[in-house]
Amino acid sequence: MAEIPMNEGGTTSSGARPREVQIAAWLVLLESFTGLLIGGFEYYMFENELSLLGAVLALVGFWIYTQILKQDLSAWNLAVVFNVIAIFLYAVGSNWPGVGLSVICFLWLINPNTRVHFS
Repeated sequence: MAEIPMNEGGTTSSGARPREVQIAAWLVLLESFTGLLIGGFEYYMFENELSLLGAVLALVGFWIYTQILKQDLSAWNLAVVFNVIAIFLYAVGSNWPGVGLSVICFLWLINPNTRVHFS
């Protein structure tokens, strides 16, 4: 009996990650780097405790990045709450680049085209 050749298709068995999820993960990662760098710098220069709290919050963002890549619904919920907290905390700590990235990330996460990929 002859075997029928199957077309691989170029995808893995688990499937490729959607572009929206990858962008959301990269936004959270970029926001975390920004929060860590600016928050740490402001704490070092001005001894602002809220900036240090923002830097610690940024460390939590690195963990959220890995959870978003798994496309878990709880990771999406956690990322939305994380961004709402980050917006206010970064604004109080005068981390304006962090505020801007948090707003962009929050708007991207609540976009219906992004939300549909988390189950």
